[in-house]
Amino acid sequence: MGEGYDGVLTAEDVRNKVFSTSRLREGYDLAEVDMFLGEVQCSLSRLHRDYEQLKARCGLCSTALAPSWQGGAEVIATAQRQAESIIAEAEARARDLELELRERLRRAAEILLVTEQEHARDLEVRRQQADRRRADIQDHLSWINNLVGEHP
Repeated sequence: MGEGYDGVLTAEDVRNKVFSTSRLREGYDLAEVDMFLGEVQCSLSRLHRDYEQLKARCGLCSTALAPSWQGGAEVIATAQRQAESIIAEAEARARDLELELRERLRRAAEILLVTEQEHARDLEVRRQQADRRRADIQDHLSWINNLVGEHP
């Protein structure tokens, strides 16, 4: 027998069983087949006995738990309602947070745009100031060159 539960044949044992062929006539060795069928019968008897024992134990458990099961169904229903309520609250909170984050993002984008515009204006003012200073310096250099050129 295979390595099944408590000497019980497994489905794999049955599937993998190979019978030797008979030399005198075509087919399998009947004694070998009969012996294997005996193993299968023993395995099925053990499984059936174990099944009946487990079924009886489950029957005892279910009758012992029957009164509490009715209360258990109510507990399960209450828990389900609470879970649904918690989920609904969480979804509502998530929607609120998403709206709040979108509003914050919109405000941040507005602030960024205003800041960029202010920096662009400031940069333009500084560029114009630099251009005026450059022109003033060039004027002064021209004046100095003219003055130096007149008085060698």
